[in-house]
Amino acid sequence: MAQKFRALLDLCRRRGFLYQSAEIYGGLRGAYDYGPLGVELKKNILNSWWRRHVYYRDDVVGLDTSILTPHSVLKASGHVDEFTDLLVDCTLTKERFRPDKAPQIALDKLGHIPISAPNKDTAQVWGKLIQEQLAPNIKLAVEGNRVILHTQSIVDPDLKNGQVGRITFKMQDDHQTPFILNYYGYVEPNTNSPFLTDSRPFNLMFKTFLDPIDPIDRVIQTTQNQKEGTSSTKVRETVDEVLRPSTVYLRPETAQGVFVNFEQVVRTMKMKPPFGIAQVGKSFRNEIRLEHGIFRTPEFEQLELEYFVSPSDSKHYFDYWRKERFDWWLEHACHPENFRQRNHAMDEMAHYATGCTDVEYLYPWGWGEVEGVAHRGHYDLTQHIKNTGANFEIVADETKLTSEQSTRYVPHVIESSCGLNRAMLAYLCDAFHQVEDEDGKGKPARNILRLDPRLAPIKCAVMPLTGKPEFNDMSQRVAKTLRRKGWYTVVESQKLKIGKRYYRHDEIGTPWCVTIDYQSLEDETVTIRDRDTGNQERVHWKEVQQVVGDKLMKGEAEDLLD
Repeated sequence: MAQKFRALLDLCRRRGFLYQSAEIYGGLRGAYDYGPLGVELKKNILNSWWRRHVYYRDDVVGLDTSILTPHSVLKASGHVDEFTDLLVDCTLTKERFRPDKAPQIALDKLGHIPISAPNKDTAQVWGKLIQEQLAPNIKLAVEGNRVILHTQSIVDPDLKNGQVGRITFKMQDDHQTPFILNYYGYVEPNTNSPFLTDSRPFNLMFKTFLDPIDPIDRVIQTTQNQKEGTSSTKVRETVDEVLRPSTVYLRPETAQGVFVNFEQVVRTMKMKPPFGIAQVGKSFRNEIRLEHGIFRTPEFEQLELEYFVSPSDSKHYFDYWRKERFDWWLEHACHPENFRQRNHAMDEMAHYATGCTDVEYLYPWGWGEVEGVAHRGHYDLTQHIKNTGANFEIVADETKLTSEQSTRYVPHVIESSCGLNRAMLAYLCDAFHQVEDEDGKGKPARNILRLDPRLAPIKCAVMPLTGKPEFNDMSQRVAKTLRRKGWYTVVESQKLKIGKRYYRHDEIGTPWCVTIDYQSLEDETVTIRDRDTGNQERVHWKEVQQVVGDKLMKGEAEDLLD
Protein backbone atom coordinates (compact mmCIF):
# COMPACT_ATOMS: atom_id res chain seq x y z
CA MET A 1 0.00 0.00 0.00
CA ALA A 2 2.83 2.41 0.87
CA GLN A 3 4.55 1.61 -2.43
CA LYS A 4 1.35 2.35 -4.34
CA PHE A 5 1.00 5.69 -2.53
CA ARG A 6 4.58 6.60 -3.44
CA ALA A 7 3.78 5.76 -7.07
CA LEU A 8 0.77 8.10 -6.90
CA LEU A 9 2.85 10.94 -5.44
CA ASP A 10 5.45 10.38 -8.15
CA LEU A 11 2.71 10.64 -10.79
CA CYS A 12 1.44 13.88 -9.21
CA ARG A 13 4.89 15.47 -9.36
CA ARG A 14 5.77 14.10 -12.79
CA ARG A 15 2.53 15.00 -14.57
CA GLY A 16 1.74 18.38 -13.00
CA PHE A 17 -0.73 17.83 -10.18
CA LEU A 18 1.46 18.91 -7.26
CA TYR A 19 4.77 20.72 -6.83
CA GLN A 20 6.78 21.38 -3.70
CA SER A 21 6.41 25.09 -3.04
CA ALA A 22 9.60 27.13 -3.63
CA GLU A 23 11.42 23.91 -4.50
CA ILE A 24 14.37 25.72 -6.15
CA TYR A 25 15.01 27.36 -2.75
CA GLY A 26 14.84 24.09 -0.87
CA GLY A 27 11.08 24.06 -0.41
CA LEU A 28 8.87 25.19 2.47
CA ARG A 29 7.71 22.64 5.00
CA GLY A 30 4.04 21.78 4.55
CA ALA A 31 3.56 24.10 1.54
CA TYR A 32 2.53 22.83 -1.90
CA ASP A 33 1.71 24.44 -5.23
CA TYR A 34 -0.96 22.98 -7.48
CA GLY A 35 0.22 22.44 -11.05
CA PRO A 36 -1.85 22.78 -14.25
CA LEU A 37 -3.66 19.48 -13.69
CA GLY A 38 -3.91 19.85 -9.92
CA VAL A 39 -5.60 23.23 -10.13
CA GLU A 40 -8.14 21.81 -12.60
CA LEU A 41 -8.93 18.81 -10.39
CA LYS A 42 -9.33 21.02 -7.34
CA LYS A 43 -11.54 23.45 -9.26
CA ASN A 44 -13.74 20.62 -10.55
CA ILE A 45 -14.29 19.24 -7.04
CA LEU A 46 -15.17 22.75 -5.87
CA ASN A 47 -17.56 23.27 -8.79
CA SER A 48 -19.32 19.97 -8.15
CA TRP A 49 -19.84 20.96 -4.50
CA TRP A 50 -21.03 24.46 -5.43
CA ARG A 51 -23.45 23.21 -8.08
CA ARG A 52 -24.96 20.72 -5.67
CA HIS A 53 -25.36 23.06 -2.74
CA VAL A 54 -25.98 26.43 -4.36
CA TYR A 55 -27.09 26.23 -7.99
CA TYR A 56 -29.30 23.15 -7.60
CA ARG A 57 -31.17 24.57 -4.61
CA ASP A 58 -33.26 27.65 -3.92
CA ASP A 59 -32.46 27.88 -0.19
CA VAL A 60 -28.67 28.48 -0.28
CA VAL A 61 -26.71 31.59 -1.28
CA GLY A 62 -22.97 32.21 -1.51
CA LEU A 63 -20.58 34.50 0.33
CA ASP A 64 -16.87 35.37 0.18
CA THR A 65 -15.51 36.99 3.34
CA SER A 66 -12.15 38.41 4.36
CA ILE A 67 -9.25 36.17 5.33
CA LEU A 68 -7.97 38.76 7.84
CA THR A 69 -10.16 38.51 10.94
CA PRO A 70 -10.26 40.96 13.87
CA HIS A 71 -9.26 39.78 17.33
CA SER A 72 -12.73 40.69 18.66
CA VAL A 73 -14.50 38.27 16.29
CA LEU A 74 -12.37 35.29 17.26
CA LYS A 75 -12.41 36.25 20.94
CA ALA A 76 -16.21 36.15 20.85
CA SER A 77 -16.29 32.83 18.99
CA GLY A 78 -13.97 31.21 21.53
CA HIS A 79 -11.07 30.63 19.16
CA VAL A 80 -8.64 32.90 21.01
CA ASP A 81 -9.12 30.99 24.26
CA GLU A 82 -10.09 27.49 23.12
CA PHE A 83 -8.83 26.82 19.58
CA THR A 84 -5.90 24.76 20.79
CA ASP A 85 -4.28 21.38 20.42
CA LEU A 86 -2.19 19.70 23.06
CA LEU A 87 1.52 19.78 22.30
CA VAL A 88 4.20 17.39 23.54
CA ASP A 89 7.99 17.61 23.07
CA CYS A 90 10.27 14.60 22.91
CA THR A 91 13.35 15.44 24.98
CA LEU A 92 15.39 12.84 23.10
CA THR A 93 14.56 13.56 19.44
CA LYS A 94 13.40 17.21 19.88
CA GLU A 95 10.28 16.40 17.82
CA ARG A 96 6.89 17.95 18.64
CA PHE A 97 3.60 16.15 18.16
CA ARG A 98 -0.06 15.91 19.14
CA PRO A 99 -0.59 13.25 21.80
CA ASP A 100 -4.07 12.37 20.50
CA LYS A 101 -2.48 11.20 17.22
CA ALA A 102 0.46 9.37 18.81
CA PRO A 103 0.74 5.56 19.15
CA GLN A 104 1.05 3.49 22.29
CA ILE A 105 4.42 2.17 23.29
CA ALA A 106 5.79 -0.77 21.27
CA LEU A 107 7.79 -3.58 22.91
CA ASP A 108 10.09 -6.22 21.49
CA LYS A 109 9.79 -9.94 22.23
CA LEU A 110 11.62 -9.53 25.54
CA GLY A 111 9.38 -6.72 26.70
CA HIS A 112 12.05 -4.05 26.15
CA ILE A 113 11.53 -0.68 24.44
CA PRO A 114 13.24 -0.33 21.03
CA ILE A 115 13.88 3.28 19.95
CA SER A 116 14.51 3.65 16.20
CA ALA A 117 17.16 6.21 15.24
CA PRO A 118 17.74 7.50 11.67
CA ASN A 119 21.18 5.85 11.56
CA LYS A 120 23.85 4.11 13.67
CA ASP A 121 25.69 7.29 14.62
CA THR A 122 22.52 8.93 15.92
CA ALA A 123 21.72 5.78 17.91
CA GLN A 124 25.11 6.05 19.65
CA VAL A 125 24.50 9.74 20.46
CA TRP A 126 21.00 9.01 21.79
CA GLY A 127 22.23 6.12 23.93
CA LYS A 128 24.79 8.37 25.58
CA LEU A 129 22.25 11.19 26.11
CA ILE A 130 19.80 8.79 27.77
CA GLN A 131 22.37 7.32 30.15
CA GLU A 132 23.92 10.66 31.10
CA GLN A 133 20.88 13.00 31.26
CA LEU A 134 17.42 11.60 30.55
CA ALA A 135 17.55 8.37 32.55
CA PRO A 136 20.95 8.14 34.27
CA ASN A 137 22.51 4.69 34.61
CA ILE A 138 19.60 2.69 33.19
CA LYS A 139 20.44 -0.51 31.37
CA LEU A 140 20.38 -0.18 27.58
CA ALA A 141 22.01 -1.56 24.46
CA VAL A 142 22.74 0.05 21.11
CA GLU A 143 22.12 -2.38 18.23
CA GLY A 144 22.69 -0.85 14.81
CA ASN A 145 20.28 2.07 14.49
CA ARG A 146 18.23 1.01 17.52
CA VAL A 147 18.54 1.85 21.20
CA ILE A 148 17.07 -0.96 23.35
CA LEU A 149 15.83 0.16 26.78
CA HIS A 150 15.65 -2.68 29.31
CA THR A 151 12.45 -2.44 31.34
CA GLN A 152 11.50 -3.97 34.64
CA SER A 153 7.77 -3.23 34.35
CA ILE A 154 5.26 -1.05 32.51
CA VAL A 155 1.99 0.11 34.04
CA ASP A 156 -0.56 1.56 31.60
CA PRO A 157 -2.28 4.83 32.57
CA ASP A 158 -5.89 5.06 33.69
CA LEU A 159 -6.52 8.59 32.44
CA LYS A 160 -10.28 8.47 33.09
CA ASN A 161 -9.50 8.24 36.79
CA GLY A 162 -6.55 10.62 36.56
CA GLN A 163 -3.91 7.95 37.10
CA VAL A 164 -0.65 8.28 35.17
CA GLY A 165 1.15 5.14 34.01
CA ARG A 166 4.81 4.46 34.68
CA ILE A 167 7.77 2.73 33.12
CA THR A 168 10.30 1.20 35.52
CA PHE A 169 13.74 0.62 33.97
CA LYS A 170 16.41 -1.90 34.92
CA MET A 171 19.63 -0.34 36.15
CA GLN A 172 23.25 -1.08 35.24
CA ASP A 173 23.83 -1.84 38.92
CA ASP A 174 21.11 -4.05 40.39
CA HIS A 175 21.61 -2.38 43.78
CA GLN A 176 20.61 1.03 42.44
CA THR A 177 17.07 2.34 42.89
CA PRO A 178 15.14 1.71 39.65
CA PHE A 179 14.52 4.75 37.45
CA ILE A 180 10.79 5.46 36.96
CA LEU A 181 9.38 7.47 34.04
CA ASN A 182 5.80 8.73 33.75
CA TYR A 183 3.86 7.13 30.88
CA TYR A 184 0.73 8.82 29.50
CA GLY A 185 -0.24 6.14 27.00
CA TYR A 186 1.73 7.37 23.99
CA VAL A 187 5.27 7.74 22.62
CA GLU A 188 6.97 9.89 19.98
CA PRO A 189 5.40 8.58 16.73
CA ASN A 190 8.53 8.23 14.58
CA THR A 191 10.93 6.62 17.03
CA ASN A 192 8.95 5.02 19.90
CA SER A 193 10.76 7.27 22.40
CA PRO A 194 9.04 7.53 25.82
CA PHE A 195 11.09 10.56 26.97
CA LEU A 196 8.43 13.24 26.75
CA THR A 197 7.39 16.51 28.35
CA ASP A 198 3.97 17.03 29.88
CA SER A 199 1.36 18.12 27.33
CA ARG A 200 0.50 21.80 27.11
CA PRO A 201 -2.06 23.78 25.06
CA PHE A 202 -0.92 25.33 21.78
CA ASN A 203 -3.08 27.91 19.94
CA LEU A 204 -3.41 27.01 16.27
CA MET A 205 -4.09 30.47 14.86
CA PHE A 206 -1.68 32.58 12.82
CA LYS A 207 -1.43 36.05 14.34
CA THR A 208 -0.36 39.15 12.43
CA PHE A 209 -0.74 42.92 12.73
CA LEU A 210 -2.42 45.70 10.75
CA ASP A 211 -0.24 48.62 11.74
CA PRO A 212 2.16 50.95 9.86
CA ILE A 213 4.52 50.70 12.84
CA ASP A 214 6.58 47.52 13.08
CA PRO A 215 5.10 45.54 16.02
CA ILE A 216 8.59 44.41 16.99
CA ASP A 217 9.39 48.05 17.85
CA ARG A 218 6.35 48.15 20.14
CA VAL A 219 7.43 44.88 21.78
CA ILE A 220 10.93 46.22 22.45
CA GLN A 221 9.64 49.54 23.78
CA THR A 222 7.03 47.93 26.04
CA THR A 223 9.51 45.39 27.38
CA GLN A 224 12.11 48.07 28.17
CA ASN A 225 9.54 50.12 30.07
CA GLN A 226 8.80 47.28 32.51
CA LYS A 227 10.18 47.53 36.03
CA GLU A 228 13.06 45.28 36.95
CA GLY A 229 11.85 42.05 38.49
CA THR A 230 8.51 41.99 36.61
CA SER A 231 7.54 38.39 35.84
CA SER A 232 7.68 37.17 32.25
CA THR A 233 3.95 36.38 32.43
CA LYS A 234 3.15 39.98 33.38
CA VAL A 235 5.43 41.33 30.61
CA ARG A 236 3.68 39.09 28.08
CA GLU A 237 0.24 40.29 29.20
CA THR A 238 1.34 43.94 28.89
CA VAL A 239 2.78 43.37 25.39
CA ASP A 240 -0.41 41.61 24.26
CA GLU A 241 -2.49 44.51 25.57
CA VAL A 242 -0.38 47.09 23.70
CA LEU A 243 -0.57 45.11 20.43
CA ARG A 244 -4.25 44.18 20.69
CA PRO A 245 -5.69 47.15 18.71
CA SER A 246 -3.64 46.14 15.65
CA THR A 247 -3.87 42.34 16.15
CA VAL A 248 -5.60 40.35 13.44
CA TYR A 249 -5.58 36.66 12.55
CA LEU A 250 -5.53 34.64 9.38
CA ARG A 251 -8.91 32.99 9.73
CA PRO A 252 -8.79 29.42 11.12
CA GLU A 253 -12.14 28.65 9.48
CA THR A 254 -14.44 30.39 7.02
CA ALA A 255 -17.49 30.00 9.25
CA GLN A 256 -17.09 33.14 11.40
CA GLY A 257 -17.26 35.38 8.33
CA VAL A 258 -20.66 33.84 7.59
CA PHE A 259 -21.96 34.35 11.12
CA VAL A 260 -21.00 38.02 11.41
CA ASN A 261 -22.73 38.67 8.06
CA PHE A 262 -25.87 36.73 8.99
CA GLU A 263 -28.17 39.74 9.42
CA GLN A 264 -27.01 41.37 6.18
CA VAL A 265 -27.65 38.23 4.13
CA VAL A 266 -31.10 37.83 5.68
CA ARG A 267 -31.93 41.45 4.91
CA THR A 268 -30.52 41.73 1.39
CA MET A 269 -31.57 38.31 0.09
CA LYS A 270 -34.91 38.13 1.97
CA MET A 271 -34.01 34.75 3.48
CA LYS A 272 -35.72 32.93 6.33
CA PRO A 273 -34.84 29.62 7.99
CA PRO A 274 -34.36 27.01 6.82
CA PHE A 275 -31.68 28.45 4.53
CA GLY A 276 -27.94 28.17 4.04
CA ILE A 277 -24.89 30.30 3.30
CA ALA A 278 -22.08 28.62 1.37
CA GLN A 279 -18.49 29.78 1.29
CA VAL A 280 -15.31 28.50 -0.32
CA GLY A 281 -11.94 29.89 0.71
CA LYS A 282 -8.58 29.48 2.36
CA SER A 283 -8.06 28.98 6.07
CA PHE A 284 -4.88 28.77 8.09
CA ARG A 285 -3.85 26.70 11.10
CA ASN A 286 -0.41 26.50 12.65
CA GLU A 287 -0.45 22.72 12.74
CA ILE A 288 1.95 21.03 15.12
CA ARG A 289 2.47 18.08 12.81
CA LEU A 290 2.34 18.32 9.02
CA GLU A 291 1.93 14.96 7.33
CA HIS A 292 0.97 12.90 4.29
CA GLY A 293 1.53 15.55 1.63
CA ILE A 294 -1.54 17.78 1.31
CA PHE A 295 -3.53 15.91 3.96
CA ARG A 296 -2.42 18.19 6.79
CA THR A 297 -0.97 21.57 5.83
CA PRO A 298 -0.95 25.01 7.50
CA GLU A 299 -2.74 26.58 4.50
CA PHE A 300 -5.81 24.81 3.13
CA GLU A 301 -9.14 25.43 1.41
CA GLN A 302 -12.52 24.76 2.92
CA LEU A 303 -15.91 24.14 1.38
CA GLU A 304 -18.32 25.19 4.12
CA LEU A 305 -22.07 25.40 4.35
CA GLU A 306 -23.78 26.99 7.34
CA TYR A 307 -27.46 25.98 7.31
CA PHE A 308 -29.72 27.98 9.63
CA VAL A 309 -32.82 26.32 11.08
CA SER A 310 -35.32 26.78 13.87
CA PRO A 311 -34.39 24.99 17.13
CA SER A 312 -37.26 22.54 16.73
CA ASP A 313 -36.06 21.50 13.26
CA SER A 314 -32.36 21.20 14.09
CA LYS A 315 -32.26 17.44 14.68
CA HIS A 316 -34.13 16.78 11.43
CA TYR A 317 -31.72 18.88 9.39
CA PHE A 318 -28.67 17.46 11.16
CA ASP A 319 -29.75 14.00 9.98
CA TYR A 320 -30.65 15.39 6.55
CA TRP A 321 -27.25 16.99 5.91
CA ARG A 322 -25.33 13.97 7.20
CA LYS A 323 -27.02 11.86 4.52
CA GLU A 324 -26.86 14.54 1.82
CA ARG A 325 -23.13 15.08 2.23
CA PHE A 326 -22.24 11.39 2.46
CA ASP A 327 -24.20 10.70 -0.74
CA TRP A 328 -22.11 13.37 -2.53
CA TRP A 329 -18.88 11.62 -1.58
CA LEU A 330 -20.14 8.22 -2.70
CA GLU A 331 -21.43 9.61 -6.00
CA HIS A 332 -17.91 10.53 -7.13
CA ALA A 333 -16.13 7.45 -5.74
CA CYS A 334 -14.67 4.45 -7.55
CA HIS A 335 -14.64 2.46 -4.30
CA PRO A 336 -17.53 3.59 -2.07
CA GLU A 337 -16.54 0.95 0.49
CA ASN A 338 -13.50 3.08 1.35
CA PHE A 339 -15.69 5.91 2.65
CA ARG A 340 -17.52 5.80 5.97
CA GLN A 341 -19.28 7.97 8.52
CA ARG A 342 -18.17 8.12 12.14
CA ASN A 343 -20.03 9.83 14.98
CA HIS A 344 -17.92 11.80 17.46
CA ALA A 345 -17.76 10.87 21.10
CA MET A 346 -18.55 13.70 23.51
CA ASP A 347 -14.88 14.28 24.38
CA GLU A 348 -13.96 14.65 20.68
CA MET A 349 -16.33 17.44 19.77
CA ALA A 350 -15.39 21.07 19.28
CA HIS A 351 -16.29 23.49 22.05
CA TYR A 352 -19.35 24.74 20.10
CA ALA A 353 -20.81 21.43 18.89
CA THR A 354 -23.69 19.40 20.31
CA GLY A 355 -23.29 16.67 17.70
CA CYS A 356 -20.79 15.85 14.96
CA THR A 357 -20.34 13.18 12.29
CA ASP A 358 -17.16 12.83 10.24
CA VAL A 359 -16.91 11.51 6.73
CA GLU A 360 -13.70 9.49 6.60
CA TYR A 361 -11.69 7.94 3.77
CA LEU A 362 -9.44 4.90 4.06
CA TYR A 363 -6.11 6.43 3.03
CA PRO A 364 -3.03 4.23 2.62
CA TRP A 365 -2.04 5.04 6.23
CA GLY A 366 -5.53 4.47 7.66
CA TRP A 367 -8.86 6.23 8.11
CA GLY A 368 -8.67 10.03 7.88
CA GLU A 369 -11.30 12.77 8.14
CA VAL A 370 -12.31 14.54 4.93
CA GLU A 371 -15.41 16.34 6.20
CA GLY A 372 -17.32 17.08 9.37
CA VAL A 373 -21.06 17.70 9.68
CA ALA A 374 -21.68 19.45 12.98
CA HIS A 375 -24.71 20.61 14.96
CA ARG A 376 -23.32 23.93 16.25
CA GLY A 377 -26.55 24.92 18.03
CA HIS A 378 -26.96 28.69 18.37
CA TYR A 379 -23.55 29.09 20.05
CA ASP A 380 -21.91 31.28 17.40
CA LEU A 381 -24.79 33.65 16.73
CA THR A 382 -25.45 34.02 20.46
CA GLN A 383 -21.80 34.84 21.16
CA HIS A 384 -21.78 37.58 18.53
CA ILE A 385 -25.08 38.95 19.88
CA LYS A 386 -23.57 39.15 23.39
CA ASN A 387 -20.45 40.94 22.17
CA THR A 388 -22.00 43.38 19.68
CA GLY A 389 -25.72 43.67 20.42
CA ALA A 390 -26.47 42.57 16.83
CA ASN A 391 -30.01 41.48 16.09
CA PHE A 392 -29.80 37.92 14.83
CA GLU A 393 -33.25 36.88 16.05
CA ILE A 394 -35.82 35.50 13.63
CA VAL A 395 -39.54 36.21 13.94
CA ALA A 396 -41.33 32.92 13.42
CA ASP A 397 -44.48 32.38 11.39
CA GLU A 398 -47.07 32.17 14.16
CA THR A 399 -49.37 29.98 12.08
CA LYS A 400 -46.75 27.22 12.17
CA LEU A 401 -46.00 27.39 15.91
CA THR A 402 -47.20 25.11 18.68
CA SER A 403 -48.30 26.63 21.95
CA GLU A 404 -44.90 25.84 23.55
CA GLN A 405 -42.80 27.54 20.85
CA SER A 406 -41.59 31.13 21.05
CA THR A 407 -42.37 33.64 18.30
CA ARG A 408 -38.72 34.79 18.28
CA TYR A 409 -35.62 32.64 18.25
CA VAL A 410 -31.93 32.61 17.44
CA PRO A 411 -31.40 30.05 14.66
CA HIS A 412 -29.46 26.86 15.19
CA VAL A 413 -26.73 26.02 12.71
CA ILE A 414 -25.96 22.77 10.92
CA GLU A 415 -22.48 23.03 9.44
CA SER A 416 -20.92 21.00 6.66
CA SER A 417 -17.16 21.62 6.52
CA CYS A 418 -15.14 19.85 3.83
CA GLY A 419 -11.39 20.14 3.27
CA LEU A 420 -10.81 20.67 -0.45
CA ASN A 421 -7.16 19.59 -0.27
CA ARG A 422 -8.10 16.39 1.53
CA ALA A 423 -10.92 15.77 -0.92
CA MET A 424 -8.47 16.02 -3.80
CA LEU A 425 -6.07 13.59 -2.13
CA ALA A 426 -8.88 11.16 -1.28
CA TYR A 427 -10.22 11.09 -4.84
CA LEU A 428 -6.71 10.69 -6.26
CA CYS A 429 -6.09 7.69 -3.98
CA ASP A 430 -9.54 6.30 -4.79
CA ALA A 431 -9.04 6.64 -8.57
CA PHE A 432 -5.43 5.44 -8.79
CA HIS A 433 -5.17 1.98 -10.36
CA GLN A 434 -2.16 0.04 -11.58
CA VAL A 435 -2.88 -2.40 -14.40
CA GLU A 436 -0.45 -5.28 -14.90
CA ASP A 437 0.93 -6.10 -18.33
CA GLU A 438 -1.47 -8.53 -20.02
CA ASP A 439 1.12 -9.66 -22.56
CA GLY A 440 3.24 -11.31 -19.91
CA LYS A 441 6.39 -9.60 -21.17
CA GLY A 442 7.34 -8.24 -17.77
CA LYS A 443 6.52 -4.63 -18.55
CA PRO A 444 5.91 -2.38 -15.52
CA ALA A 445 2.30 -1.86 -14.48
CA ARG A 446 0.64 1.08 -16.17
CA ASN A 447 -1.17 3.76 -14.22
CA ILE A 448 -4.82 4.72 -14.71
CA LEU A 449 -6.66 7.48 -12.84
CA ARG A 450 -10.30 6.42 -12.95
CA LEU A 451 -11.59 9.80 -11.80
CA ASP A 452 -15.25 10.63 -12.11
CA PRO A 453 -15.39 12.44 -15.50
CA ARG A 454 -16.85 15.52 -13.81
CA LEU A 455 -13.70 15.78 -11.68
CA ALA A 456 -11.15 14.88 -14.37
CA PRO A 457 -8.74 17.78 -15.10
CA ILE A 458 -8.85 17.28 -18.88
CA LYS A 459 -12.24 16.27 -20.20
CA CYS A 460 -11.17 15.37 -23.72
CA ALA A 461 -7.95 14.88 -25.71
CA VAL A 462 -8.19 15.37 -29.46
CA MET A 463 -5.62 13.26 -31.32
CA PRO A 464 -4.74 13.57 -34.98
CA LEU A 465 -3.51 10.15 -36.09
CA THR A 466 -0.31 11.65 -37.53
CA GLY A 467 1.30 15.04 -37.69
CA LYS A 468 0.30 15.59 -41.31
CA PRO A 469 -1.26 19.03 -41.98
CA GLU A 470 -4.51 17.59 -43.39
CA PHE A 471 -5.47 16.32 -39.91
CA ASN A 472 -4.96 19.65 -38.15
CA ASP A 473 -8.04 21.48 -39.41
CA MET A 474 -10.56 18.93 -38.15
CA SER A 475 -8.62 18.48 -34.89
CA GLN A 476 -8.93 22.20 -34.16
CA ARG A 477 -12.61 22.28 -35.11
CA VAL A 478 -13.43 19.43 -32.74
CA ALA A 479 -11.39 21.02 -29.94
CA LYS A 480 -13.11 24.40 -30.36
CA THR A 481 -16.62 22.90 -30.11
CA LEU A 482 -15.65 21.28 -26.79
CA ARG A 483 -13.87 24.35 -25.43
CA ARG A 484 -16.95 26.49 -26.08
CA LYS A 485 -18.75 24.29 -23.54
CA GLY A 486 -16.16 25.22 -20.92
CA TRP A 487 -14.50 21.78 -20.95
CA TYR A 488 -10.73 21.72 -20.68
CA THR A 489 -9.65 20.12 -23.98
CA VAL A 490 -6.17 19.56 -25.39
CA VAL A 491 -4.94 18.65 -28.86
CA GLU A 492 -2.45 15.83 -28.37
CA SER A 493 -0.19 15.96 -31.41
CA GLN A 494 2.98 14.38 -30.04
CA LYS A 495 4.90 12.10 -32.35
CA LEU A 496 3.95 8.97 -30.43
CA LYS A 497 1.96 5.95 -31.46
CA ILE A 498 -1.74 6.44 -30.83
CA GLY A 499 -1.77 3.70 -28.16
CA LYS A 500 0.96 5.40 -26.14
CA ARG A 501 -0.93 8.69 -26.35
CA TYR A 502 -4.04 6.95 -25.03
CA TYR A 503 -2.02 5.58 -22.10
CA ARG A 504 -0.55 9.01 -21.32
CA HIS A 505 -4.07 10.36 -20.88
CA ASP A 506 -5.28 7.31 -18.97
CA GLU A 507 -2.56 8.13 -16.43
CA ILE A 508 -3.91 11.64 -15.75
CA GLY A 509 -7.58 10.65 -15.78
CA THR A 510 -8.77 12.00 -19.17
CA PRO A 511 -12.09 10.16 -19.70
CA TRP A 512 -12.30 10.45 -23.51
CA CYS A 513 -9.90 10.64 -26.41
CA VAL A 514 -11.14 11.72 -29.85
CA THR A 515 -9.07 10.43 -32.78
CA ILE A 516 -9.02 11.99 -36.25
CA ASP A 517 -7.83 9.38 -38.77
CA TYR A 518 -7.87 8.81 -42.54
CA GLN A 519 -11.54 7.86 -42.54
CA SER A 520 -12.28 11.22 -40.85
CA LEU A 521 -10.95 12.96 -43.96
CA GLU A 522 -13.40 10.99 -46.12
CA ASP A 523 -16.67 11.09 -44.16
CA GLU A 524 -15.99 13.56 -41.28
CA THR A 525 -16.46 10.90 -38.61
CA VAL A 526 -14.15 10.45 -35.62
CA THR A 527 -13.67 7.82 -32.90
CA ILE A 528 -14.32 8.48 -29.22
CA ARG A 529 -12.35 6.16 -26.92
CA ASP A 530 -13.49 5.54 -23.33
CA ARG A 531 -10.75 5.54 -20.67
CA ASP A 532 -12.20 2.86 -18.40
CA THR A 533 -13.38 0.32 -20.96
CA GLY A 534 -11.16 1.04 -23.95
CA ASN A 535 -14.28 0.85 -26.15
CA GLN A 536 -14.53 3.14 -29.15
CA GLU A 537 -17.54 4.55 -30.99
CA ARG A 538 -17.58 6.39 -34.29
CA VAL A 539 -19.64 9.57 -34.67
CA HIS A 540 -19.73 12.63 -36.90
CA TRP A 541 -17.34 15.26 -35.57
CA LYS A 542 -20.21 17.71 -35.01
CA GLU A 543 -21.84 15.19 -32.65
CA VAL A 544 -18.79 14.89 -30.37
CA GLN A 545 -19.86 17.69 -28.00
CA GLN A 546 -23.33 16.16 -27.61
CA VAL A 547 -21.98 12.65 -26.96
CA VAL A 548 -19.38 13.91 -24.46
CA GLY A 549 -21.91 16.20 -22.76
CA ASP A 550 -24.41 13.36 -22.29
CA LYS A 551 -21.73 11.11 -20.80
CA LEU A 552 -20.36 13.88 -18.62
CA MET A 553 -23.66 14.80 -17.02
CA LYS A 554 -25.03 11.26 -16.73
CA GLY A 555 -26.59 10.91 -13.29
CA GLU A 556 -25.99 14.57 -12.39
CA ALA A 557 -28.98 15.99 -10.48
CA GLU A 558 -31.50 13.89 -12.40
CA ASP A 559 -34.04 14.62 -9.68
CA LEU A 560 -34.22 18.20 -11.03
CA LEU A 561 -35.83 16.81 -14.17
CA ASP A 562 -38.66 15.08 -12.29
